[in-house]
Amino acid sequence: MNQERELATAKTSAEAAAIEQTLVYIYNSVFKENVYKRQDDAKTEKFFEQVRETSPSKADFFEPWFRAFVSVARNDRESASGNFTKALENLDDKTLEEIGKMENADYIPTFLQQGFAFFMYIEEFESAKKFWQRGADKGLFAKPTTDDFYEKFFKRFNSKEQYWVQFPPKIYFDAEKAGEKCFLDYKESAKTDDELLDSINEADFEKFKKIAESTDFDKRKVAGVSPLYYALQRKASLKAGSGKFVDELVQIQANSMISKLDLSVLTEELRNRQYLEIYHQMRVTYEKSGLGKIMFNAMFGRDEEIAGRIEKIGNIIEEIIKRTGDVDAFSKDSGNRTQANALLLAGETGDTESLALLIEKGADVDRVLGHASFGLRYKDGKSVSTKIPNSLIYRMISFAQYDALKFYLESFSDKAKRSMTEKSSKCDITPLAYLILNTLYNSRTEEEYKKSKSLVDGFLPLFEKAGAKLDENTAFGSVKKLLGL
Repeated sequence: MNQERELATAKTSAEAAAIEQTLVYIYNSVFKENVYKRQDDAKTEKFFEQVRETSPSKADFFEPWFRAFVSVARNDRESASGNFTKALENLDDKTLEEIGKMENADYIPTFLQQGFAFFMYIEEFESAKKFWQRGADKGLFAKPTTDDFYEKFFKRFNSKEQYWVQFPPKIYFDAEKAGEKCFLDYKESAKTDDELLDSINEADFEKFKKIAESTDFDKRKVAGVSPLYYALQRKASLKAGSGKFVDELVQIQANSMISKLDLSVLTEELRNRQYLEIYHQMRVTYEKSGLGKIMFNAMFGRDEEIAGRIEKIGNIIEEIIKRTGDVDAFSKDSGNRTQANALLLAGETGDTESLALLIEKGADVDRVLGHASFGLRYKDGKSVSTKIPNSLIYRMISFAQYDALKFYLESFSDKAKRSMTEKSSKCDITPLAYLILNTLYNSRTEEEYKKSKSLVDGFLPLFEKAGAKLDENTAFGSVKKLLGL
């Protein structure tokens, strides 16, 4: 009797696993591989038939959900709306419980996020509320705590961005048309009520000049920072291009998701696996889908516009510097007990044109905005550490902006002179020693070492011309000792 029960249990488990495997296959085919785009309607219908045949008890939920997604891809909003609504109605507690037991139990959050984003985008707010409330009931979304919760939440919710995150252009049958619509949506979302901010964002120099006439740049703020600082950031993003923008976007979104999870109960191995899965998910969402590139083009300009915009925003920066009394006045927290002002930001991003304009305006190249810890562990186990001044020259070395560093030493060697030998008990190091430690001593391979050695050899005469002393001692020894001279 026990043996019969065990066989029956094993059979039930095997059947459940087979159903799960089939649903995962169909789910991936529809949602991740977009197989429906390569098939005619009759072949696509077979996916839905397979859902009904494989899992009759859950088909009333899965089939309309899958149909809703394909309807969105066809740009058939009416059908998508009906199917999303039907799937939600069929997601009763019993179905929820059954799906929750499945190995790939992220179906429900994905479904609710898609449905909510879809109805918010087409402005059917009552339907959107039903999806949110269902998620809140199950602890997946924030619970409404006030009578005006939805009113306030809907006002600040970026429906366009969330819609395209859930339904990126590549899922559409007409992906090119969807991509253009996505571009226009993001472009519209990027507009603000601040004309000065918009003129910088659009790199519209003529518009900016008109607004600048009545602007006090020593007091004005845009997006929480000074117009000068913001314009420098904007120029750096334009120069870095879409690749870096997407990389940073993936990092930000992944970190945001991780911060909302409690992974402390997991083993280190499972935590690391979870981190990798989240980063992979964000890569798929923003990079592989092409969505991140569309966002960059909408916010910063199409590829063919970028070069012209870099030049125009350079003109805007020059105009702001002319109209600013104290270019060192504004500083922003940059983490680790350090700050950054316009000069440090220009150095950090390698913006030599702005660097020159700021120094000529009178920016203080020796100003220290906090300190960072720096240490070195030798092979014998001995450790040496000190503080690094957060000043222009150290900032350029820290961010490996060697072209900007070379430009600074060649063009403003007299300005660099004081920082060459200035030390304290807290900061027992010199810029040249820091450069050597940050390059040569960080080399992991022979090839890296050769490149670093060539870099340091090229900088030695420039540092010496600016007043650096090779035999001056530091916490790590003199430059001569560090180079084995």
